[in-house]
Amino acid sequence: MYTLLMGRLDRDSVLRAGLALADESGLDAVTLRRLAGRIGVTPMALYRHVAGKGGLLDGMADLLYAELDVPEPDGDWWSELAALAHSVRRVLLAHPATVPLFSRPLAGPHSVRLGEALLGTLRRAGFPPAEAEELHEQLSEMVFALVRPELHPGPKRRGRDAAFQRGIELLHAGLLTRLEQHRALPDLAMARIGAGEQPGDTASDG
Repeated sequence: MYTLLMGRLDRDSVLRAGLALADESGLDAVTLRRLAGRIGVTPMALYRHVAGKGGLLDGMADLLYAELDVPEPDGDWWSELAALAHSVRRVLLAHPATVPLFSRPLAGPHSVRLGEALLGTLRRAGFPPAEAEELHEQLSEMVFALVRPELHPGPKRRGRDAAFQRGIELLHAGLLTRLEQHRALPDLAMARIGAGEQPGDTASDG
């Protein structure tokens, strides 16, 4: 029986068993020993597929990233970001115990692909590279904050879909405001030059 299990065991089945364990008992319950017992193998057998507990958690995180809607390079930037936010909510509601996995460094192929696609979408929207990097982290935290109240046990609040959508619309408005500020900068610079100021002049120059 053990040999049969070993023959069927692969990385994907190990990671999915880890997610199932987290869903049932919480993320703290996910240890190599407990997971091995769940599968019916020795803990050492898992090292053929994951590099210790850290590798297991990274792999589980990447499985979750694989379920998210990756922004397309030729789509409308906000529609793509909104779809991603809704898919994050869907995954978090399905696996509420796994929220901490999203704070781990992007290590797997799905998480790296998503990170690159998100940066590309923000750049396509008109944000400069440094600000796109900043927004990458900020938007993730904001979406998690919108979903977090729904993850607590207890009676489900009515209108949660509408509440989440209102939060997403606030994010959209904030992004548009920041883009308008960027677009206004060249016009402001030209207006100052037209008024006789030189680039680099400040109000304190005398």
